Amino acid sequence: MKKIYLIAGMWAALFSAKAQQVATFEEIDLQPGSYYNGSDGTGGFFSGGTWFPNNYNADWGSWSGFSVSNMQDTLIAGFDNQYSAITAGGTDSSENYAVVYIPGDLKMELNDPAEIRGFYVTNSVYAYLSMRDGDDFTKKFGGPDGTDPDYLLLRISGIDADGNPTDTIDFYLADFRSDESDKDYIVNDWQWLDLKSLGVVSELSFSMESTDMGDWGMNTPAYFCIDNFTVSEIATFSGQLPVDKPELKMFPNPVKDAFQVDVAGELQEIILTDGTGKIIYQNQIAGKGAFQISALSDRPAGIYFLQIKTKNGLTTKKIMKY
Repeated sequence: MKKIYLIAGMWAALFSAKAQQVATFEEIDLQPGSYYNGSDGTGGFFSGGTWFPNNYNADWGSWSGFSVSNMQDTLIAGFDNQYSAITAGGTDSSENYAVVYIPGDLKMELNDPAEIRGFYVTNSVYAYLSMRDGDDFTKKFGGPDGTDPDYLLLRISGIDADGNPTDTIDFYLADFRSDESDKDYIVNDWQWLDLKSLGVVSELSFSMESTDMGDWGMNTPAYFCIDNFTVSEIATFSGQLPVDKPELKMFPNPVKDAFQVDVAGELQEIILTDGTGKIIYQNQIAGKGAFQISALSDRPAGIYFLQIKTKNGLTTKKIMKY
């Protein structure tokens, strides 16, 4: 009986294991007092095994999504200081942190379904000083007498592998809605935002709301900063033993240009598609072995899908190009 319990326990442990990864952004090589805003056109960057998307417009020199910074200036107000955190650094006295700018909605796709444990969040200097003092484009939160019920809200929603919403979490980066003025606040330190209630997700959606609105949307700068983005990769088990699938190895992943596919089964066809399902590479190959594929060399950064067909079935792998 002990052997039976042991085997059952091993199966349970195998399929409930969680490998935790933390994006600290420290592996992004920055000069002191500098930032990375996607100007190299790669469309994002990896940290802690997670892809953080970035959209850089070379014509305007503008960006949205995620950038990385180690700026420490907490005094200069306005757009020229958009890459600084009000904390003057990352969590636990670290140097790098991510700055997030959301002009509308921001979607972040994960390489594989995972549980987002959470991350640390704080205000950017640009948003903080705009809310605290007001300027030519934004109002001082609370108004002249401090009684206006202003707020700046960060909203994060989860989407599962089937495209269904899981849960939504709201975090107030500033909140002046209380009847007691001493409870009004603008976040100026790193605060942990727990996202476990989102469950296992394949995509995150970020948006922001403010009470200071104009003809073109939010007047409050739509910026915030994050650090230590923590993910637990989930291994799932359907309750049945695995079916016979072709043994497939693919590397590197993430990929910059070419990658190699090593198949042990009787290969019939290789299909590579983009995120919309459009086929960008297809090859019918008989036999087994290693194959070099360079179809992504001139493709934009993002998520792609590799399908391997053999007589035993179909295997699909998600590929991240940076």
